[in-house]
Amino acid sequence: MLLDLEAKKRAYQVDVPTLVDDVRSALRAMGLPVRLFGENLADVRDRLRMELARREVLKEGGVKVDSALDLMAKRTGEGAAEEEDKGGEEQEVTKYTVAEPELVAAREEIGKFSTKRARARLARERLRRETAKQRGEENSASINVNGKRPLDKKANVVEPDAASAGAGDVNGASAEEEDILTKLDRECLRLYKSVRSMCLEGSQFADARPLSAICTSPPAPGYAMDGRGNRPALIATGGWSGAVRIWDGSLGSSTLDPLATKTQGHEDRIMGIAMAPFLGGIEAKDYEPIVATASIDLTGKLWKVRRNDCVPMPMEEDDDSAAGKQKKSNGEKADPYAIEELATLRGHAARLGRVAFHPSGRYVATTSFDHTWRLWDVETGGTQLLLQDGLWKECYGIGMHPDGSLCATTDFGGTVQCWDLRTGKSACHFTGAHARRVLCSEFAPNGFQLATAGDDGTLKVWDLRRKGTVASVPAHSRLITQIRFAHDVQGQNGEFATTSSFDGTVKVWSTRDWRMLSVLEGHEGKVMGVDVISGAEGTALVSSGFDKTLKLWKE
Repeated sequence: MLLDLEAKKRAYQVDVPTLVDDVRSALRAMGLPVRLFGENLADVRDRLRMELARREVLKEGGVKVDSALDLMAKRTGEGAAEEEDKGGEEQEVTKYTVAEPELVAAREEIGKFSTKRARARLARERLRRETAKQRGEENSASINVNGKRPLDKKANVVEPDAASAGAGDVNGASAEEEDILTKLDRECLRLYKSVRSMCLEGSQFADARPLSAICTSPPAPGYAMDGRGNRPALIATGGWSGAVRIWDGSLGSSTLDPLATKTQGHEDRIMGIAMAPFLGGIEAKDYEPIVATASIDLTGKLWKVRRNDCVPMPMEEDDDSAAGKQKKSNGEKADPYAIEELATLRGHAARLGRVAFHPSGRYVATTSFDHTWRLWDVETGGTQLLLQDGLWKECYGIGMHPDGSLCATTDFGGTVQCWDLRTGKSACHFTGAHARRVLCSEFAPNGFQLATAGDDGTLKVWDLRRKGTVASVPAHSRLITQIRFAHDVQGQNGEFATTSSFDGTVKVWSTRDWRMLSVLEGHEGKVMGVDVISGAEGTALVSSGFDKTLKLWKE
């Protein structure tokens, strides 16, 4: 029993082969059965991992046990033995799978896109560091411990009130005289004040079954998202009924009006949903987003949300106008938007988990219980570009780096893996971080932090530069379903993060010191997802729950 307990502790650190033939060869070399009755491929690898861990424990205890590699060399290393007899040295051979031309072209494009994004982000960070040095900060490095400086160390910035907010003055200094850090702190204080005063603003019964996934349209710098300007704020939801719905997320309205519905989007439950970013190139008012969904029916789908120009938005309706009188054939009023299917993503051998768009909007990634994640080309109708295997357990969570260079996946074995999309290699991984399954991962807008959460209710923040944890927060009493950072607007690097949990709450956290800013309670039961709406009129949160409702939280 002691041997098994010690072996379980070390099992996460033991490397085992991923290919089926290699696993079988290792088991045969150790004299173990290749497969027991009722075992699947994952169980076979787990048994091999435990056996290797036991042998390591026995070695350290003074018991002489041959390692699996030595036994495999005795069985299959006849060629190497012949070379040693000839005086030659054994050479390690690394095998690679030849990439398709489409994948090579995609990696080149991702490299160019991420380089441009990273250059702009790093230039902004250098400007902040230089500003801190000019102001004579005692420790300018403290600004970037969490990507920012704690507000309580900035004594000459006060929380704005109603009188000073409109004038733009801070302690008697005009907005033109403020440096970049002072402006950043002032906007952060205003944002935190708004977050602390958030409450339930609107609720909408959204589906006949629980809402399992939610996302919002990401903002684009320089464009309004107020529903009356150039670009409306949209909310997309997916539920256990397989339906996909689009809602009006304009901050000027709290009614959460339905804009479009696809009742038979999937044959079974939708587990993940994402909306492509808007990068410009067209008139913002003509923005027609692409929505991706992932379902347990083994497929993912791409949807085009098209604006029906003949039908006004709910807040623009006029019953006396001809547009306002347009009806469907059954007598109901027509929807302002229409959801059209673009492509079906087929190839996974098991149910899908989450889905995420690349920041360029051209690629989309999906995770699956078949221990793989895949990358698809949106512009070519969902062509599969990459099949990434080698994961130990079922792959579920996925997140994209804001620059587009990395992709983070999580699995049910408690492992977080970061992949370099430009080369296809594993950049880094974190094992044993969570006690149970890791369900979600999200990169911070600052570019060097990664937040993960799962069954243990703990929110962990990783520093990719140091490959260690920045914070470990006991966030919820039950599993965490979603993590979302505030959007990078007005030069801010995601000043807060929000989490949703099965404990029925949505919580907001300051990314400067990871203190809790607000607890939002209103769902009757589990909260399945949460996202952020950022617009010209402020910031709001939307959440979906097991109670089949969609809720809006704002100041």
